[in-house]
Amino acid sequence: ACSLSPVDRIFTRVGANDAIMAGLSTFRVELEETSLILKHATARSLVILDELGRGTATFDGMAIAHGTLRHLALETRCRCLFATHYHALSREFERANPHVALFHMACAVDEGSRAVTFLYRFQPGACNRSHG
Repeated sequence: ACSLSPVDRIFTRVGANDAIMAGLSTFRVELEETSLILKHATARSLVILDELGRGTATFDGMAIAHGTLRHLALETRCRCLFATHYHALSREFERANPHVALFHMACAVDEGSRAVTFLYRFQPGACNRSHG
């Protein structure tokens, strides 16, 4: 069960969208949406971000994701669900931090066939591998 206090706004950045007819790439739309979140989120907001920075080079994407996560966690201090494949991002928050808790979705991997079964359980700690 999950219990949330009321929030002032809910922000989401999930999925890949573009506005090609307006001359905006997926990456540009992602950055503009993220910028709006960073400008308008408050400590009473709920922010949901999924795979931020995946639309560009790995190091650039990780820098964008890192800067955004740090700002939301340490400056804005809002409630945030931040899903990422950039495992290095979690290292900074592995040490006890009253504002950040690391979780991952559990899965079972058959090493022989490499088949992944997602268990739909939210578990404490960072995940050490990506499975899609």
